[in-house]
Amino acid sequence: MDQTGKWTLYLIALVAGFTTGIGTIGLFPQMWLEYGVTGLVLHLVFLAILTYVAIIEAEKVMKSGYHFAELYRKVTKRPAMILTILVVIMMFLSYYTANTMLVFLGPVVGTGFAGRLIAAFTMLSIVYVILTRAKEKTFLIMAGGALFFILAITVTAVAFKLTIPSTAAFLALAKHMVTSGHGITLEMLKDTASRAIYGIGLGFAFYLMLGSFMNERFNSKLIISTGILIQVIMGFLSTVIVIYGLAPTSPDRLIKFVYGGNEGAINVMKDLPTILSAHPLLLGLFALSVFMAGLTSILPTAEVGLQIMESSFRIGRNKAALYLTGIVAVLAIVDAPPSAAEMALNAVSAALFFTAILELYPVLMVKKGTSSLESAFAWVMIAIFAGGGLYAIVDLFRKGGIYIGSAILAVIVVLFGFFGDSLIPKKEE
Repeated sequence: MDQTGKWTLYLIALVAGFTTGIGTIGLFPQMWLEYGVTGLVLHLVFLAILTYVAIIEAEKVMKSGYHFAELYRKVTKRPAMILTILVVIMMFLSYYTANTMLVFLGPVVGTGFAGRLIAAFTMLSIVYVILTRAKEKTFLIMAGGALFFILAITVTAVAFKLTIPSTAAFLALAKHMVTSGHGITLEMLKDTASRAIYGIGLGFAFYLMLGSFMNERFNSKLIISTGILIQVIMGFLSTVIVIYGLAPTSPDRLIKFVYGGNEGAINVMKDLPTILSAHPLLLGLFALSVFMAGLTSILPTAEVGLQIMESSFRIGRNKAALYLTGIVAVLAIVDAPPSAAEMALNAVSAALFFTAILELYPVLMVKKGTSSLESAFAWVMIAIFAGGGLYAIVDLFRKGGIYIGSAILAVIVVLFGFFGDSLIPKKEE
């Protein structure tokens, strides 16, 4: 196999690792069980559409000859857009690093303020070392970790299926949930679309970075679509893990997982060490799978943030890594309380609809190599993202409590992306 073929496999693994996060293990099964086959079909349709979005983004940057962050500063003249994506990346990392490391540290340090802080700082230290010491091997480490994760979750799903006994009533309920049909509602559309945006990872500029890394020898359609297909398969395997992981309990626990919202699903997942106390090997496999899912999403996301910092502030890689992890560490202190973490999570979820628009912006503004079909498709997707984002923000306001804080935070971040260019000092090129 030639070097292009080897790197194609690496990049497929990188995309699969980036797209398969902790949400794939915990929230994809929840979505499928809640909305049944109707929700699954809608989710797959959204995934297919958004996969094409990711492909045209990567190809646009690849053909432009620019580094993706330079497109916003030198070509489109909208630096606030890429800085907004950077802010969302840092907000995402501030709580996601804690959630990932708590898989291992939670039983020792707890999951409260101090525990979340210790977990976030530990994970950020690992990320900093990899970003600064691995250098040109960073992508290989990410791809290798993704391949290991794919193997780990496959083995975990098979082990859960073969080891954990379940009652006929429990399996019948689970089977009914995943195969039942539901009427399509706005809430279902929002949840399945949001899960797809998160699942593919739009709004973090990952596919723009991927385009900067590739050249004409690479088949971006093959790389991105295959990586996302692997992510879907990981979601199916995760559903098997969740169903059999909860099987030793009762149908009520499954219902609590399905209808308790994101926080309810996370809380049920935290109970798995107690539920599966008689199966320590399975618990170890599950913890390893969740940790690797988090790590293989964190590293590429942090790499995007690092490259934005390097390009936007014209600093070296090590200094950019220090600033990135330092700012994320400060944010981690702010959202270390579980309620603040929940607020940050919902703010990022709503903001992603809009940063997905900012990510699409170069496709519209850089005319070279853009077909009329791609332009029309991009405008349609922008309208859909805008509608979904507005609905998500209104829904947060309607829920009240800490969700109002999530909505306000998302609105502030998004407004800066669209109207904040005048606040950024102009630099000589």
